[in-house]
Amino acid sequence: MLQLGGSVALLLTTGACAAGSQSGSSGRSADPAASTLRIAVSSYLSSWDQDFVGFDPTALMLYKNVYPYLVDYGVTEVSGSKILDTTNVMPTFAESFEPSADQKTWTLKLRKGVKFASGNEMTAADVKWSKDRAFAAKANVAGVYRTIGLTEPDQVRVVDDHTVEFAQAFPSALTPQIQAISLYVFDSVEAKKHATDADPWAQEWFAKNAPTGGYFNVTKATQGQEIVLEANKGYPGPDPAQTGTIRISVVPAAANQRLQLQNGDIDIALGISRRDIADLKNADGIKVLSAPSNEQVAIQMSVTTAPFNDVNVRKALAQAVPYEQIIANVYGGDARPTSSLVPLDMPGYDPSGYPYKYDIEAAKAALAAAGQTSISSELVFQTDNDTQQQLAVLVQSEARKAGIELKLTPLDPATLAERRQQKNIPLQITSGQLWVNDVEYMLATSFVSGANLNYSNYTNPEIEQIYEQSHTTVDENGRRALWTRVQQILAADVPWVIVCQPNFNLPVREEVAGWVQPMDGLARLRYLSTSA
Repeated sequence: MLQLGGSVALLLTTGACAAGSQSGSSGRSADPAASTLRIAVSSYLSSWDQDFVGFDPTALMLYKNVYPYLVDYGVTEVSGSKILDTTNVMPTFAESFEPSADQKTWTLKLRKGVKFASGNEMTAADVKWSKDRAFAAKANVAGVYRTIGLTEPDQVRVVDDHTVEFAQAFPSALTPQIQAISLYVFDSVEAKKHATDADPWAQEWFAKNAPTGGYFNVTKATQGQEIVLEANKGYPGPDPAQTGTIRISVVPAAANQRLQLQNGDIDIALGISRRDIADLKNADGIKVLSAPSNEQVAIQMSVTTAPFNDVNVRKALAQAVPYEQIIANVYGGDARPTSSLVPLDMPGYDPSGYPYKYDIEAAKAALAAAGQTSISSELVFQTDNDTQQQLAVLVQSEARKAGIELKLTPLDPATLAERRQQKNIPLQITSGQLWVNDVEYMLATSFVSGANLNYSNYTNPEIEQIYEQSHTTVDENGRRALWTRVQQILAADVPWVIVCQPNFNLPVREEVAGWVQPMDGLARLRYLSTSA
């Protein structure tokens, strides 16, 4: 299990790594500049502007590789698999990132001489402009910065050309991880050339033009077809790119991705279904990489919508779900059972946090405690998602035995997003993983009032109080005590049916090496190489 350090007072300096962590690679290939890696994705990205994109997996993955992130996770090994190490946030484009004695002010020092593709040097002014833009956007970064006490542009201060201070309102154990997902930088000199009075942050220009200066630079981008990345030879930090060129092709149909992988036309397929992946495990020339994941599959129940506004009805459904059958039949055994709404491998996980097992008689008793012998509801899932459809069918079949009749409703992404905004879905299947491996972040995204992913419309006064208290609790034992209580409350309130945590699987050609499992779901392509 990954462990967070006992204190937020981490010294993030060049070459400093947490004990037991490893470099992300064993060394550059003989001539990485001459190698090309071919990757297929299911869709073209919606925009190049990271400040305004939230639910676009292709875009978010690309951002991690083409934006210059000043700090990022290191790499460690768990059960023979390399994974991003959330206990070790280390400088990449930055030289260091250090806290003050009271852990409220963090000082960022940039490496000198680092340049964007434009030739402009990366300076403190770029960091300041980028974070001012983020606050003005009132979107992605501004939202997560609130969790560490950063709410105003004035809290980000330029000290000199290569030094920036972040003055938080309070110390936070989340600071290293929050900055690992937030400290990306725009070329502000170039941006200002495209700004107007009506568009002072050049939003229109950035949406259509790829950023530069990351681990890779974008050298070609053909809408809906292909993106070509070239390794940034000016990257100054640890773990430089192992592949000189990466060609990312858009192949919407999973069947076509599978065929291209089998024919050797691509090296990695990022859009193949679990069923196809299972078939590919014995295919010639292909291997399937597997690693534990913190992805959670759940059924969120709207606690403000009848009949799930009754906790006994929620308990009834939690005991009518065939957990083991789902893992065996939907995931082919390639998923982990879990006993808490806190993900496995997250610090503070308590296996008593979800005491519900498949038990039809117990489900009937819980329904009777609610004064019901039968109920009916809609169960919503994503259209064209075979895994969610199979899961829904199994839940429908077993829940009926307990007197719970479910109408299955597949929704396209746009309609699903609209209904989520309207908060009128009584029961829905959700799947995803958190970008920050910490319970405080989990609460911020899913279990407090106003949280973006709180589709269950759940609030609890004590959890709200614990969440506020956690902002300034940096002691490990103190935080774990809070998380134990959180799980006790969630076990009693049961706003979610927590189904399982599927393992991550990726089909690749045999020549591909260097995969590092991202705990945030966003692949770091610089570790990948191919001997083909």
